[in-house]
Amino acid sequence: MGGADSCNYTDEACGRRRQQQLIPGLPDEIGMECLVRVPYGSHSRMKSVCRGWRTLISHPSFSEQRRKARTAEHLVCLVQALPTPSTIHADVVLKERDDKRQRQEEGCQYNHPSAPPYQYGLSIFNATYQTWHQMMPSSIPMFCHCVALPSSGKLLLLGGWDPTTLDPVPDVYVLNLIGEDGARWRRAAPMSVARSFFACAVVGRSTVYVAGGHDSHKNALRSAEVYDVEADEWRTLPSMWEERDESQGLSWEGDSRFWVVSGYSTENQGRFRSDAECYDPETGCWSKVEGLWPFPSSSPRGCVSVNSVSGRGQSNHQWWRISGEDQQQQQAGIGEIREYEREAERWRVVSSIPLPHPEFGLGRSSKCVVSLDGGGDGNSRRMLVMSSGGEGKAGAFILERNDKGKTKWNHVHVPPQFTGFPYSAAHLLV
Repeated sequence: MGGADSCNYTDEACGRRRQQQLIPGLPDEIGMECLVRVPYGSHSRMKSVCRGWRTLISHPSFSEQRRKARTAEHLVCLVQALPTPSTIHADVVLKERDDKRQRQEEGCQYNHPSAPPYQYGLSIFNATYQTWHQMMPSSIPMFCHCVALPSSGKLLLLGGWDPTTLDPVPDVYVLNLIGEDGARWRRAAPMSVARSFFACAVVGRSTVYVAGGHDSHKNALRSAEVYDVEADEWRTLPSMWEERDESQGLSWEGDSRFWVVSGYSTENQGRFRSDAECYDPETGCWSKVEGLWPFPSSSPRGCVSVNSVSGRGQSNHQWWRISGEDQQQQQAGIGEIREYEREAERWRVVSSIPLPHPEFGLGRSSKCVVSLDGGGDGNSRRMLVMSSGGEGKAGAFILERNDKGKTKWNHVHVPPQFTGFPYSAAHLLV
């Protein structure tokens, strides 16, 4: 009798142990090797298998395991205009906004359009498997900023325009791409100032900086604030020295500073400044850097920041300009790479980037550039570069550049429903 009880106890213990294993009958280290190889698109179904898998896959450490196993996938999240039967360009939207302002100044009643001229959505391009799909809430603000928090798998949408009134909004939305409940949206604490076309960047693991842009009267802003994603709290920063509308925000891994490149003032709309400002949280002050953007007629939005490692093992800050919109570079068909000299405290051009042939759709139009850093080796760099040539045409490439400076452009097929120009983009490795 005692033997039977012992046997039953052993069977029950074995059953509990099997239930606790990631995959019954396999050691957990082997089970983990299996699970990290399942494509991201199947993770939502995996979470429904059992509570253990749900908890495991929803934790940021699982994404880290996928990175170590080199099975993580590159997701590019793009805020872009959705195609409509009668697609119009951004200049029409801007003209309508100017007309609204003029009518208000003249004391006339402004009748809003019956339907917004643009519908904006969030598109996801899986650069690993070359697939596209759309995920969006009921309506996202036009021209909102998209930033990613790689450490937590979260995506933030900030500011932009209300799609009906065309007024700037302070709204912030958070999308957790690896959460237990799947890809769910939540509304976060709003910015203290409604703004659009502002500089924005993630610094560190969960801190987001915003600065500049313009208000509902198209007045360029000097104000800045910082968002703690985990605490869901905004804090006002000292104002910048200059007004900076349509500036570009940059940051670098391992550096706590926030850079705001170029932009223009209310009185000089469309004429981009040559300087930049840098906010250092240790001093709580902004400092000016002269001569960083020598292209007065070109927006700095075709820029992206990367870290490179020198031969001495030192991490260097670089920013890449994939544009060629000034006349000289249009003829040469090149972009450029600039590197920060720490001792001289200045930026210098260290290399050029040949652009693909104009017939492939990059040409002279504005470009959206997002770095695909992460999961690679050494100084090799990959970036998604996308532009819209109008008439529903889009040019998209993945640029690959090795540590010897050799550049390769790989064309990306863009389905018709994803050809809208992406105003903002961010990258996550999951």
